Amino acid sequence: MSTLQDYRQIVRNQDRYDAMIRSRPDVKRNIAYFEANIGKISSAEELLKDDKLYRFVMVAFDLESQTYARALIRKVLDQGVKDPEALANRMNDAKFKEMATVLSFKETGGATLKEPAIVKAIVDRYVDVSLEVKAEESNPAVRLALYFDRKAPRITNWYQVMADRALQKVVFTALDIPEQSALGDLDRLVDKLKKRFDIADFKDPAKLGKFLDRFSAMYDLKNGGPTGASTNLPYIGPINSRGRSSIIAIDPSITMSLLNFPRF
Repeated sequence: MSTLQDYRQIVRNQDRYDAMIRSRPDVKRNIAYFEANIGKISSAEELLKDDKLYRFVMVAFDLESQTYARALIRKVLDQGVKDPEALANRMNDAKFKEMATVLSFKETGGATLKEPAIVKAIVDRYVDVSLEVKAEESNPAVRLALYFDRKAPRITNWYQVMADRALQKVVFTALDIPEQSALGDLDRLVDKLKKRFDIADFKDPAKLGKFLDRFSAMYDLKNGGPTGASTNLPYIGPINSRGRSSIIAIDPSITMSLLNFPRF
């Protein structure tokens, strides 16, 4: 199938795909262990000592590739997010801050991990990432389309796009912009993007859908069909769960409010 067909099939059958992943024996075991033990964790040190919980969390926050960097992860979690100078606030990858915010070891001693809604949200994200990995096996570009679909409504300027390699990949592909353009003058590139597409249109589901239709067609054209090589695809966030309310997926300012943190 084409990228567009694969993408739409997952979106239309989200519940079925979700159930398929949850029924896998390894996923069932991992979820059961996480749900039974995460509420006992109150610090980064305790989390890192339990390898099963640690790896589950890293997968859920789409940081599995950083699992080896235990010293870095501990520092991120120990410093929290309230201090503007905390490591999580200074890192380019927002997923570290997202993880530190939700686990809240610095702010609440991990009290958030005793909240059923937050535990469920982390489990849901773990399932989403597992589904994403499965989907990528047949068509890696679907991951980009789903990620862009989830992020696009909150994009307010082109600098946000350029700061996220996955968003940039979709835009460059859809608008047929050479990837080496990102190495040039950023302000000039942003001006070019403004002329090519009204960023406000990403908030319109119909216009966003047409944009992703174009991305899907252009991606397959440039990569020789839906099975094109994935070596140049950036590592991105998990598949968006249609209709699922997840504290991890919502706007950071709302997350802070729900966790009773002061905004910064």
